[in-house]
Amino acid sequence: MDDEKLNICQVSLARDISIVNENYLNFISFYKNLNFFLICPKKDYNLFKSTFNFSNFNIVNEDEILSFEKFKNIFFQLSKNISYKKNFQKRLSWYYQQVLKLSFIIDFIDKSSEKIIIWDADTVILKKIKFFDKENSNSFGTLFEFHKPYYLTVKKIFDTLPAYFVSSLTQFAAISLDDNRILSTKLNNYLKKNSMNTAEWISMIILKSVFEEHEIYNGSMFSEYELIGLSKLVEKNCKQKNIFTLRSGLDGRLTNIQKKISIFMNIYHITYEHSHPVEKSKGMLERNQTYIGFFKILLKDLFKFYLRKARYNFLFYLRKIKNFYYEK
Repeated sequence: MDDEKLNICQVSLARDISIVNENYLNFISFYKNLNFFLICPKKDYNLFKSTFNFSNFNIVNEDEILSFEKFKNIFFQLSKNISYKKNFQKRLSWYYQQVLKLSFIIDFIDKSSEKIIIWDADTVILKKIKFFDKENSNSFGTLFEFHKPYYLTVKKIFDTLPAYFVSSLTQFAAISLDDNRILSTKLNNYLKKNSMNTAEWISMIILKSVFEEHEIYNGSMFSEYELIGLSKLVEKNCKQKNIFTLRSGLDGRLTNIQKKISIFMNIYHITYEHSHPVEKSKGMLERNQTYIGFFKILLKDLFKFYLRKARYNFLFYLRKIKNFYYEK
């Protein structure tokens, strides 16, 4: 239904304001009934409040969920015997923003009984996406990511993984009421919530599972998208919807013509990794993407996408047939 209410949750810093604004304008052009929740640091609150002075745009001070200092204290409590403590601490803010997202969506659904979507602040929607089928969320997958440490951490929490899946790192996740109930139950089976608030509980789960599973430091060892995606697939190993997106290799903002070409080529969103410490990412929001670079990325990714999609479809149905005969 076009008038179905969609709630969107984002965690952002001031550096992403221009991307958040472009994404917001695109979202409201696709969907009639939207409600945005943007979580930001206290120091950026007034800036976001004045920039997004819309009735359907809500700014949330991250300290109202969990302050970074409290998260850091939880980290120090749990990391006493961890050999890679210093290296992990350098990426603490990256893990912290995942705590904010997960905590917000769990509490939001519990209180409002409404479904919600997490959407990355550096990502701009280009084509309308069907996030839900009535009250059920759709499961999405990307064919361009596969980071084994994420799955090992999730397996530590759930004690199992689906037989076959692709990465859920699509820069967004749709969460239904049922998804939230199932995920909360799984998390509580791993670590009882007891008297902790949701953010403290999620912090403990993320840090505890990473430290228990990984003896060697690997920068990125937990993903909120893989946690949510695999929670759905463990419950019901359905076929993931593979969507074509642009991310890797971009070194500038797409021009209007490039966006139109992308939409024509069935690209659903673009991600600007402008904060990454690599040469291509530095200053990318201040310059246009070159056409030579754009077409190189487009053709290369297009070839990979359809080749990998064919492989995914074949292996998914092959396993389904095998499971059918095993169950007979």
